[in-house]
Amino acid sequence: MSGKAYNSIFVANPQRAGCERLERTDSCRRFRYETQTFELLQAEAPPIDHMFDWLVEAGVGQLILAVNHLSDRLRLELAARKMEDRMLLAVEETPLGTGGPLRLAAPLLTGEEPLVVVNGDVVSDIDLAELSRAHLESGAEATIALFSAKDTRPFGLVTLDSQDQIVSFEEKSPKNEGLGRINAGADILNRSVIDMIPAGRVSLEREIFPVLASRVKLRGWKHTGFWYDIGKIPDYVTANLELLERPDYSLAKARQQASVAGVEQPSYLGDDCVVEEGAKLGPRAILSPKVKVKAGAKVRDTIVFEETVFGENCRVEESLIGERTVIGKGATIGRGSIIAGQITVPEGENVSPGSIVLN
Repeated sequence: MSGKAYNSIFVANPQRAGCERLERTDSCRRFRYETQTFELLQAEAPPIDHMFDWLVEAGVGQLILAVNHLSDRLRLELAARKMEDRMLLAVEETPLGTGGPLRLAAPLLTGEEPLVVVNGDVVSDIDLAELSRAHLESGAEATIALFSAKDTRPFGLVTLDSQDQIVSFEEKSPKNEGLGRINAGADILNRSVIDMIPAGRVSLEREIFPVLASRVKLRGWKHTGFWYDIGKIPDYVTANLELLERPDYSLAKARQQASVAGVEQPSYLGDDCVVEEGAKLGPRAILSPKVKVKAGAKVRDTIVFEETVFGENCRVEESLIGERTVIGKGATIGRGSIIAGQITVPEGENVSPGSIVLN
């Protein structure tokens, strides 16, 4: 980034809508049911660790985390990881949309360098340094990373002209079925854009970006690598399992350590996991630390959080299993099931496909 220490605002406000959404607290890989909201993080490592490395490797100097829920817990996690000197918190008392958090964080910014703004529920290999270089060369006030999605309905649609200037944003709509470009959740904004944002709840997409587009000061940058929105549980699972098979992603590299008898690759075992003789794990199994898989158990296409135990001869497929859960001897967990943390599934129990079991 031209040798400059850029600022970054990492927008990590959780989405909350019961079982359909995830609540990202960046704590210790928790998965449990709490006040009708799930708390869920990547099985290999908390997303805040990935995000921190991603931004620092791109040359970002100061990091600000915008959050409006469980900020006290997050502050403790930052301290535990010794990140508090590099990552500041901007805490919203009430949700402020996609633009309000940037305005709220403005007093924490130093210097006049452009800002790197990234969403906390995105996993991608976007080259932030290249995105920043393209922004500086274009003369735009804002540059947005765009991803070509097979179905734009959940995201909205972005339209470019022949010069990669953004000419329109369309809201999420069932009419926008099919291939199109979407906002990938990584932007480079000049400080002048932050000055445009009024206090309170503000939508960048509806209130700020259209103004910039009308001035021909809003540019799109096409990202051709991988991109996942992990804001919903099925997408979270898909992202983890697909990234497991990518040789260029850290989770895939880590799986090479899992040379344990009975483990079919690709799979990942965290520290201090035990796979007993006669058990079959994988393919595409992701185990957090201290998980035990007993003799005769079969676990595949499944993400498991820490200190969970799979009893003898149980069967688990295409599921998500919370921390410190016990799957009883001979139990069967059907495809697409979600078992929350600290639950005991009785011996011989048959959990139907697509079930959600809460404590």
